[in-house]
Amino acid sequence: MKLKEKLLNLEGALINNDFVTQLEKMYSTTLPEEVKRVVSLSDKTISYDDFSLLRGLSHAEIRDASADMAVDFISQGILPVFDVGDNDYIVYDTKEQTWSKYNIVDEIKFSKTQDLTEYL
Repeated sequence: MKLKEKLLNLEGALINNDFVTQLEKMYSTTLPEEVKRVVSLSDKTISYDDFSLLRGLSHAEIRDASADMAVDFISQGILPVFDVGDNDYIVYDTKEQTWSKYNIVDEIKFSKTQDLTEYL
């Protein structure tokens, strides 16, 4: 599967309302349509043909990220969506409404953008 193609055709992606509602309750926010569609791409982990290290997180990995990675994503308001290797993740910052990269070892956000495709 090619990620760029998926992201360019997000309007046609179905939203998993049950999963999105669960995330919105956890994060006490309303996610924008783009984010809802991105997190709904698959309920399983996805690897992409055009990016060897990039991996889309499964619904369980997104939902359980704080416990599994020992990082309080929820209180920071950052939603992990993609694993990009070397302990770095592409996250959606619910407070700033931007996409960022986040390192789980150093627990720092670096780089931010309004357009997810800038990271690809």
